[in-house]
Amino acid sequence: MWAILLSLISAVALVALGNLRVAAPAAVSVMVIWGAAVCIIPSPRAGLRYLVLVAALVRLVLLAAEPTLSDDVYRYLWEGSVVNLGGNPYLHPPADPIWDGIGLTEIRARVNHPEVTAVYPPLAMWLFSILAAIKAVPLTVQAAMGLADVGVAWMLGRILKRRGRSMAPAWLYALHPLGAVESAGNGHMESVGVLCLLLAIDAWDRRESGAGWAAAGALIKFLPGVLLPRLWRKQPWLVLLGVAVGALTVLPFADAGPSLLSGLGTYTRHWRFNGLVYSAMELVFGPMARWVGLLVGALLVFRAVRIHWLPERIALWAGGAFVILSPTVHPWYVLWAWLPAL
Repeated sequence: MWAILLSLISAVALVALGNLRVAAPAAVSVMVIWGAAVCIIPSPRAGLRYLVLVAALVRLVLLAAEPTLSDDVYRYLWEGSVVNLGGNPYLHPPADPIWDGIGLTEIRARVNHPEVTAVYPPLAMWLFSILAAIKAVPLTVQAAMGLADVGVAWMLGRILKRRGRSMAPAWLYALHPLGAVESAGNGHMESVGVLCLLLAIDAWDRRESGAGWAAAGALIKFLPGVLLPRLWRKQPWLVLLGVAVGALTVLPFADAGPSLLSGLGTYTRHWRFNGLVYSAMELVFGPMARWVGLLVGALLVFRAVRIHWLPERIALWAGGAFVILSPTVHPWYVLWAWLPAL
């Protein structure tokens, strides 16, 4: 009970701080104390239904905060709105004058890296399109991602319960600030991708394939695709279906041609922030450091697929390699390693 109260009080404190970027020292202090405390305080002993209710309540509180720690939500809304207007976010970046007459001035002005075209896979574009059609405001995205994050806590608890294990890791995730703040607070779509990952693992536990969920996750956030070599053998037709769905999602944007990969190429070649070991790799390998990191990561994933039977172990190796080797590591990226570890 104390962990629940602490989480709710901490969530209220973050909302009360207002602009968390301006109040960064206080915000970081709250999140560090919150995160450390729920790791130390014993987890509640209540069941799955109560866990989902509490996870939803914590994220509901955070919906009252504006996404001031990150501006990714405006990129989602911009690209979704462009799709709804019949435009192609892979062809023209937000800064392109071609968009001057379409409105959306406030959203466009707050898009990060406006000179870069869309980075996310096409299925993500359609998700953004649905959210922008509901209402092109940050709260729509925050609510959707917060709901997906509640689903993450639920799926984690369900997997642990089926395996006869303690629910403590699920409670830790439900009450910890990382998933809650990054989804309901900042609207990041990692919660959707991680939910697909857990749905694939859950299907595997039920002696089903899970390849469909892994493919869907890969069409939104790439990383769940690492499970496909392990999952596809049970129902290979699901992989073919995923390929067909992927082709259909790309088709409306096909006029972008090679520019479909332009934004992603810019991200992989040039972006850099908070890399854990990348600076050391760059000192050793110079301009080849990114390629070396990519090669090492690919070899680690290949080895994990060969020697591990359980999909969560493959996901842990892939997520861990991504977090450790990537030149760009935002806090929400850690979810890709933390969820499989839990």
